[in-house]
Formats: sequence, C-alpha cells, structure tokens
Amino acid sequence: MREISERDLAVVIPLLAGKIRELTDELRALDEREVELTDEQVDDRCQLQEVLQQYDGILDSLRAEYESGLAEGINLPSYEELTRRFRLG
Repeated sequence: MREISERDLAVVIPLLAGKIRELTDELRALDEREVELTDEQVDDRCQLQEVLQQYDGILDSLRAEYESGLAEGINLPSYEELTRRFRLG
C-alpha cells in the first residue's frame, strides 16, 4: 500500500529535483573557486555531498513509486516531464 499518492508525488518530485539542482550548483560553485578551501568550507562541502547523496536516493525511491502508479494507468505527467527543467547539463 502506498503511503503517498501519485498526485502528491507529482508535486514533491519537482520540488526535490529543484533542491537537488540548487545544492548541485552550490557544490559546483565551491569546486570552481580558484582559492584553496578553508577547513570549514571543506567540511561544508563534504556535508553537502552527503545531503545530495541522500536526496538522490530519496528521489530514486519516489521515482520508482511514481512510475509504478503510472504503470497502473493513472493519468499524470511522466517522471521526465516532472524533472526536465532541473536536469543538469
């Protein structure tokens, strides 16, 4: 039995994808700095990477549940449509 409806997932998935995009951009900005990172910034970077890994895992789980609902014939946008604007180039 699902704990969250596909319609709710259609809202949550783009929000989480947007947050992942935001954190990825933040991590990329840290990596592109030409100065050496302080110890605090290195710790922040490591923590940011851990959060991203957790969020990616959550998004994968939500995707599986969402696509399961779509396979049952629920008429909602595809997962790709939900996350298209947050794709990293």
